[in-house]
Amino acid sequence: MVSACIVLVGISYLMLNVLSGMVITPKTPVEEVSLAGELAVPLEGAEIFSMQVSVDGRFLAYTATKESVGGAVLRVVELETGDRVAFEQEIYGGKIAWLGNTSFIVYEDGRDINLLDVETGARNNLTASPEQDSDPIPSPDGRYILWTILQEGANGESPSFWLMRADGTEKEFLAEAQALAVWDSSGGRVMSRHDIAISEGGEASRYFLQTAVLGKQGWEQYVECDGEVSFIWWPSRDTVLYVGPLLIKGQDVIKGVWSRAEQPDRVKKVASTDGLGFEESHYSFYPSRVDEQLAYVGVKGLEYLDYEERVIYRYTNLEARTPLAWNEAANEIFYIGPDGIYRVGVGGE
Repeated sequence: MVSACIVLVGISYLMLNVLSGMVITPKTPVEEVSLAGELAVPLEGAEIFSMQVSVDGRFLAYTATKESVGGAVLRVVELETGDRVAFEQEIYGGKIAWLGNTSFIVYEDGRDINLLDVETGARNNLTASPEQDSDPIPSPDGRYILWTILQEGANGESPSFWLMRADGTEKEFLAEAQALAVWDSSGGRVMSRHDIAISEGGEASRYFLQTAVLGKQGWEQYVECDGEVSFIWWPSRDTVLYVGPLLIKGQDVIKGVWSRAEQPDRVKKVASTDGLGFEESHYSFYPSRVDEQLAYVGVKGLEYLDYEERVIYRYTNLEARTPLAWNEAANEIFYIGPDGIYRVGVGGE
């Protein structure tokens, strides 16, 4: 279960049509960007699973296929040189994440969660358990790591969310695993999506956001959403947004819409784009870690929403694929292109 992947549990066209007649869809301005991308890391034929830039902009870490081992390789390159490999290791896993603003990387390998010190090359297995450990998600401040344990039980496999400190100590159960888990900016709560089927066969559902608080166990309802939820975005302590599709009545057009969720049960649509259509199950979203920006590759190519400016920046001449990665230290977005990993300036820069 990967927080950046979008898993849609269908809602009928009829319900979308009803919803579209009840709300006003905001028209978000689009600024077209004609910048050309620059090849940062040449690669031949490798599939990239995950990549992230360190907060200080020094390193790009990524996982890619490596056929010789039947698994993957974790590689860290120095961005100043572009071709100097600071670290490389064969792994069996795909998910990686920088630990806050440190030089440590959390990653999956062989059904365990590991920690790498890029500066020294030292590695530490944080879980070392017989269960399947996956999907590490560090808190923004780097103090904690949320991860998923898949355990065998009487009713089959049961995934659950657990928490531990960044050094692997103080492990504790948090809640049953749910989709689209994300931390708040202070590192004190986790939010996820919860769906309740309201028709036989699950063709229609009610959608909720729920939170789990560190030091407590289980989920608490946060707000009921007005439609399905494709991605949860928590850019600041007081701002919770989610992305979902909306059928525009009378136009037979489906847009991607950002809604702001506020307690108690208040939802307001705040932005939209025609760059996201009905096939949102194919889209992944990549939030910046400092500014309120969310990038994705939609039907019109690479674009991102700047929530502070309430503007969508759309790159008009890039052959971009996911995954994406933000380098806010240099105002860049990294993306996958024809010959490897590319970078391009943010907005008009």
